[in-house]
Amino acid sequence: MTKQQINITGKRILLVGATGVLGRVYASELAKIDNVQLMLADIAETDVLSYAKKLGVEGVEIDVSSEASVIECLKHVKNKFGGLDSVINNAAATGEGLLNSGEAFADFEDYPLAVWQKTIDINLTGVFLVAREAGRLIKATSKYGIMINISSIYGVVGPDHRIYEGQPFKSFPGYSASKAGVIGLTKWLATWWGGNIRVNCVTPGGVFNKHNEDFVKAYGNRVPMGRMAEREELVGIVLYLLSDSSSYVTGQNFIIDGGLTAW
Repeated sequence: MTKQQINITGKRILLVGATGVLGRVYASELAKIDNVQLMLADIAETDVLSYAKKLGVEGVEIDVSSEASVIECLKHVKNKFGGLDSVINNAAATGEGLLNSGEAFADFEDYPLAVWQKTIDINLTGVFLVAREAGRLIKATSKYGIMINISSIYGVVGPDHRIYEGQPFKSFPGYSASKAGVIGLTKWLATWWGGNIRVNCVTPGGVFNKHNEDFVKAYGNRVPMGRMAEREELVGIVLYLLSDSSSYVTGQNFIIDGGLTAW
């Protein structure tokens, strides 16, 4: 695919969840493109403002589980850019995130409601809130728009729980349920907005993130290509969906999983 085919110059783009594993690579690649107005958004506990400054783009703090925070974020985008053309909905509560915050991975029969609710609030309600407010701004300030929601392979298929045996983290139910919901919401929004805002979903398989050797081997044994994805391998599909090369594409779920779901 040539640069001309994936041309996104002149776009005003909001990237939510900009400091995560995929968010950072999306941000760094988009920041390299000439004449793109890019706003990075993430929670205050991250280094989103300094990371944005490092890349030479705009940054804003957001808590996607808070309606007021999302509304303020989109007001900030409007004040800085005068409007919005595209949004990448990438914020997520992940297994690694829950582990790092000290929350335990309980067995399902003992699973805490608070952890379930927190995951749904971030992964699904957060996508809804950003989509609603971003969609409103796009419709008011752009001829047409683009929305990309990031799901997960565990929103499509169930995990093989055996590969998590002996690991300090597990697959957890709220993650799968919320990511399946993101796919469903994507399809609903695509039919609601039609040609005004194209809405698609990117669904990665396992992406390497300093996992230990045993987990990498166990996961790779479940994948026809025999390995986890490198985060850079998820960039091309996002650039394609942001560009006019995908002008007749909406409501689709793009699974990038090394063939895992082909079994």
